[in-house]
Amino acid sequence: MVTLWKKECRQILCSLIYWLYVIFLILFYTSQMGGMRGNMMTEPAPGQENYYRYGKKDQASEEEIMNYGLNCLVDGYMWGKFDTYPVGYIKEVTLSDEEQEEIGEILADMTGEQPEEFQKNMETYMQTPWEGGEDSWTPAIRDGYSYEAFLKHMERVCKIAGPGSEFEEDRLKSGARTSVDFEGAKKAYENLVEKDGYTGGYMRLFSDYMGIMLGILPVFLISSRILRDRRAEMQELIFTRKTSSAVIVTARYLAGVSMAMLPVIALSVMPMINCILFAGGTGMKLDYLAFLKYDLGWLLPSVLVVTALGFLITELTETPLAVLVQVIWWFVALQTGVNGMSGGEYGWTLIPRHNSVMNYGSFAEGFRQLVYNRLLYTILAVLLVAVTIGIYEAKRKGHLRRHGKILRNHKKSA
Repeated sequence: MVTLWKKECRQILCSLIYWLYVIFLILFYTSQMGGMRGNMMTEPAPGQENYYRYGKKDQASEEEIMNYGLNCLVDGYMWGKFDTYPVGYIKEVTLSDEEQEEIGEILADMTGEQPEEFQKNMETYMQTPWEGGEDSWTPAIRDGYSYEAFLKHMERVCKIAGPGSEFEEDRLKSGARTSVDFEGAKKAYENLVEKDGYTGGYMRLFSDYMGIMLGILPVFLISSRILRDRRAEMQELIFTRKTSSAVIVTARYLAGVSMAMLPVIALSVMPMINCILFAGGTGMKLDYLAFLKYDLGWLLPSVLVVTALGFLITELTETPLAVLVQVIWWFVALQTGVNGMSGGEYGWTLIPRHNSVMNYGSFAEGFRQLVYNRLLYTILAVLLVAVTIGIYEAKRKGHLRRHGKILRNHKKSA
């Protein structure tokens, strides 16, 4: 097994696809985290201009939600268009004259100002040079305007804007959350230093970015490796050897997983080094093993299942179909994870998100779900490999083989 595993690793190492895989990971890491040395988290100070870097409040009040929704609505009315995210990516929806008029009537009901007054205020705002402070015109909601009436209007706006509108209630609640205050920022920083060992926060962010790539790239490695053997007509030779199917499939699978994880582990050392350099001399107690914990606990299950699925489909069909299947799964997982980017809402998606160094509290609350999620994909990977072994064994016996070549070779060797 070990000898075969080493041989498979060497084969993968010599392939162009593998080095493209490595280059793609490096470029993605550099573009997303390459500038972290100049943006390391520091202890918040009283009276800072804002504390956005330290996180947002857990929830917004109804008043904050209405004010946020009103400002978004005014912005769309000013420009005559809304930004929506129907499949996770931005789509610009331009309002017709009738829709623009209807939005004006909604704004009039919310603020007590007529559309003509809005137009006048907007023109004044647009012609006024910006001198700092608020960067948008913010009208006030009229007295006595209810939250229920607000939601009713937002439902109508959602129908006008279409799917993925920022006026959906959950999106409004998320968007209206404001920055934590000094006390909240101080607590978030203490969690990062004391409970996360400082490095843990950066490794979660690393896992967030790398998880996106590892949700799809490993399928290219394993599929290309198997199809390359098929093109070289190596399968017939391998099938006739005495080595068991379980050993062959397992060795090839583990080689694919090992080579896929190798550059990931190497890259994960980079944020660790940045943390060590930043914290040097401060007396901060760092978690020096955080990179291994997150590599093996967070990222490895994704590599396991993506590689296993790619192996199974490619072995079964002897075509690149696995790439198409994985692209679809990756795309769906990416979209379903968008709403949980702040962390803590890990669910059952293939790509758990936590796009922040902070927010340890949500990570701690969602940790059990994250463990269940990672275990599920690890078990699924084992099952897929077991099925692949069964398919491989069936092929060696002359079944499931395209063109029937193996059947003839099998009989000849016997």
